[in-house]
Amino acid sequence: MEHCIARSLLTQRVRVHLVGVGGNGAQMANCLARLDIAMRALGHPYGLHVTAFDGDVVSDSNVGRQIYSPSDVGLHKAVVTIHRLNQYFGLDWDAVPQHYGPAAVSEIGCGPGIVISCVDSARARRDLHRRLFNRGASVAYWLDLGNTDSAAQVVLGQPKPHPLPERLEWERLPCVTELFPELLDDVQEDDTPSCSVRISLRSQGLFVNDVAVRWGSQLLYELFQGPIRHHGVLVNLAAKRSAPVDVNPAVWRRFGIRRRKPRGLQIE
Repeated sequence: MEHCIARSLLTQRVRVHLVGVGGNGAQMANCLARLDIAMRALGHPYGLHVTAFDGDVVSDSNVGRQIYSPSDVGLHKAVVTIHRLNQYFGLDWDAVPQHYGPAAVSEIGCGPGIVISCVDSARARRDLHRRLFNRGASVAYWLDLGNTDSAAQVVLGQPKPHPLPERLEWERLPCVTELFPELLDDVQEDDTPSCSVRISLRSQGLFVNDVAVRWGSQLLYELFQGPIRHHGVLVNLAAKRSAPVDVNPAVWRRFGIRRRKPRGLQIE
């Protein structure tokens, strides 16, 4: 099977909400700036408008492990990242130095076509799932980047805010929380901040973020060129392996997703 991008994202400026501007998010913001230039060069009429959300400030432990410098310590991650990109590329993107939620989004006024989550807690991902699957939501795509110390999953999905006709539900790309429902489990997390780069690296490898971001950026690039045959990638740096997640209901069934094939539908 193949998936083609929603037509509405090819005829207007694509509003992107980047949720989290840490290890994955700061690098993703840079890749989105490059994607914006590439899209317009390849014929997209308006490109991207990105709004970055993050309530955290840069700490000493972020320097070196994330793409922040000593002079950034104490400044809001979202503001530093977006200001730098606006200056470098001549963009007009926005930064909201708050954690993603109704209050932060209400300041923007316009809903996104794409949400990219680069969060570092299960609770934040659960909150996003509830928001994007809530009746009345209108997000076309949810790209999630998540990682452990040496592994990562990158999944591009289509949130389902309401019941869909059989054919559309069959073809809809499942989101990360559908492929991995355990992400919605309410588990106890260690929210203790890391006080040094050394301690941070003990819990997360140095380059796992780089790999996750490159795969996520590639998925978006392919989506706008379309059609796509894969909507996710699973990576294990320790084993030096990566595996695609195909656009294929047979593959989705292996993750536990059961969808009934509409009568008369031919699959190529």
